[in-house]
Amino acid sequence: MVERGGCSFMTKALMAEQYGAVAVVIYDNKEQDNENWVDMIQDETERETSIAAAFLLGKDGSMIKRSLQAHRLPAATISIPVNITAVPLTGFRQPPWSFW
Repeated sequence: MVERGGCSFMTKALMAEQYGAVAVVIYDNKEQDNENWVDMIQDETERETSIAAAFLLGKDGSMIKRSLQAHRLPAATISIPVNITAVPLTGFRQPPWSFW
């Protein structure tokens, strides 16, 4: 997980790839934001990355980061559903993040 800000999404993805990541999740740097989605667009440099990149709202990313810190974990495997539908999630076991 990488916090948004300081450089383009492409630069963040390339840096993550350079350090061996197979994917990168970039979360908004506005910790309490749970409404404003950001488009992860090209930075007009014609660079390409071969890893997947995803965006999380600031509230979700901050919650995951705090949880990792509280448990003193350097990393975690987080399953993010690929198919988001209109099916109510209230009956499913799910992590406490608002997006899924």
